[in-house]
Amino acid sequence: MVNDRYRRGEIIGAGGMSEVYAAEDTVLGRQVAVKMLRPEMARDVNFRERFYREAQNSGKLNHPNIVAVYDTGETDLDGMTIPYIVMERVNGRTLRDIIREDGALSAQEAADILKPVADALQASHEAGIIHRDIKPANIMLTNTGQVKVMDFGIARALDDSTSAMTQTSAVIGTAQYLSPEQARGKNADARSDVYALGCVLYEALTGHTPFEGETPFAVAYQHVQEEPTPPSELIADPSLTPTQRVNIDAVVLTAMAKHPADRYQSAWEMAGDLERLRSGQVTAAARMHVNEEEDEQPTEMVGAAAPAAAAHRAPIQSTRPTEDDDNQGGGWMKWLAAFLAALLVAIVGYFAWDFFSSEKESEDKPRQTQSAHEDKITVPEVENRPRNEVVKELEDMGLQVTVNEEANPDIPRNNAIRINPAPGSELQKNASVTLTVSSGKEITDVPDITGMTLDEAAQALEGAGLALNSDVSEENDDSPAGQIIKQDPAGGTQLSKGSKVRVTVSKGVEKKRVPDVAGMDVEDAQSRLESNDFDVDVREVDSLEPKGTVLSVSNQGAELEKGKPVTVEVSNGMLFKAPELVRKNEGQAEAALREAGWTGQFIVGEPVPTGALVDANKVGWASVNPGDTMRKDQNIDIRLWSFDPAALLPQP
Repeated sequence: MVNDRYRRGEIIGAGGMSEVYAAEDTVLGRQVAVKMLRPEMARDVNFRERFYREAQNSGKLNHPNIVAVYDTGETDLDGMTIPYIVMERVNGRTLRDIIREDGALSAQEAADILKPVADALQASHEAGIIHRDIKPANIMLTNTGQVKVMDFGIARALDDSTSAMTQTSAVIGTAQYLSPEQARGKNADARSDVYALGCVLYEALTGHTPFEGETPFAVAYQHVQEEPTPPSELIADPSLTPTQRVNIDAVVLTAMAKHPADRYQSAWEMAGDLERLRSGQVTAAARMHVNEEEDEQPTEMVGAAAPAAAAHRAPIQSTRPTEDDDNQGGGWMKWLAAFLAALLVAIVGYFAWDFFSSEKESEDKPRQTQSAHEDKITVPEVENRPRNEVVKELEDMGLQVTVNEEANPDIPRNNAIRINPAPGSELQKNASVTLTVSSGKEITDVPDITGMTLDEAAQALEGAGLALNSDVSEENDDSPAGQIIKQDPAGGTQLSKGSKVRVTVSKGVEKKRVPDVAGMDVEDAQSRLESNDFDVDVREVDSLEPKGTVLSVSNQGAELEKGKPVTVEVSNGMLFKAPELVRKNEGQAEAALREAGWTGQFIVGEPVPTGALVDANKVGWASVNPGDTMRKDQNIDIRLWSFDPAALLPQP
């Protein structure tokens, strides 16, 4: 337990300085995530300060695309005081995992995910918080389709210049997404987050970070000194038109401009272009580089003086001097002269403006007021209206719409709950609004029902406010028949209460019919049985059939589970039919037996007296009769006739 309130579960995430546990708030009865500083880090005052700052900064932010912070404090663990943060628990995959597992995203998919990130950053910047570590691992796509920005661990307030963790001499952030000014150790501002978001967009589109190197220093150097390869050159999609490729490059390379003044000046500006990229429109960054005709037409570069390749590579070229330029001999003299000339022009211009503006002030003021009023858009009522209808109306009015979902038991799924700014508010064209729609009833955790029967699963789901889908699939499996082996969605994910869970039930191990292999050669029979996934046990038995001939197979014609043993009886060829032995001399009798495969021996007994001289020394008696079945290695008892004249005499 953490502070006798939060029941800790398993670790669901870990970083360099902290670990995140699944937990239950025992007071409110809700699932949360508890982030705790590692004990070895808790001894360092700088890490503790950074951890506290994350709690403070996150607690200031209230946005649907930012992971909410509920509570913070300290708890005793093994005699050490460990700080913790209690956060909203979200289930899903990070953008890093999506890119690694699924590969690069299309421009529409990437813009669809990163537009809410830009909105979240705008809200953070308006609250005076710079994230400073935007990367795919800190962007989560939940199972309900929401995008969440996480980990404000190194975020800094704009007015915070005192902390040891935020001094300009310290380079803080992840090298692959580090802005040039951060790499130089200078102050980061909102445009630094824009640069990082441009790097994330680059990776989402190409599957690769803009710059790679063996060390973080090498990567940081590239951010400062080198231009990235245009992302369109790394996208293999042949269906992309030239206009679409310029559109992609314009957004990415504008966000990644070396000088902050050449980038989007706010996350809101970038969000607007991401929305245009998502919807297939020409972005603001690309308008100076393409004509806005059909994509089937060849892309035309506006401005014949600029080479097409150069315009494609760098949609916004910086005209600002670098630090190296400033340091060259005589640079300060040039800047001083330029400053004095600009000051003189400004003074003359001021008096000219004052003269002319005073004359026209009276007539221009009503006109300006009227024009401003005409450009205003009044936010309509949206409550309980269908999502698609509201979004179309807002977009037709010229507003940029961000849609978030929220559980609501009273408003049907995909109907609007509220809009921010509120209905009746007056906005400028292209302003952003956030529409919150119902995801249906309250979200609940899906229990793990694998291994249960259908009745057991139905009870478990009912307890969670869910139901079992009547469309049950069946598959052969090693699990007992009737046991659930798969569920969709999986246990641990979240669903709206009242939703149904689809399951797959085991039919048990697959059964196959035992074929008739009698009379076949043993090798052929064994191969056939094994191809049907039976475990074959070969047993040799005495038989008149040739050696290796299959005599029988157990359970022939029956259906058995795969892997079950079957016994095959095979002839060893050890039996034969005894020939006629009587009235043959010993040599003739043995030859007849040897020809039949006999390997045994004669056991000669007492002679049998005979009065027939022609029968002398012939077999008069044998232990086997003609046609008897006997083993080839069996010994045979015989008795030979011996001529005895007395046998001619009448017997008394």
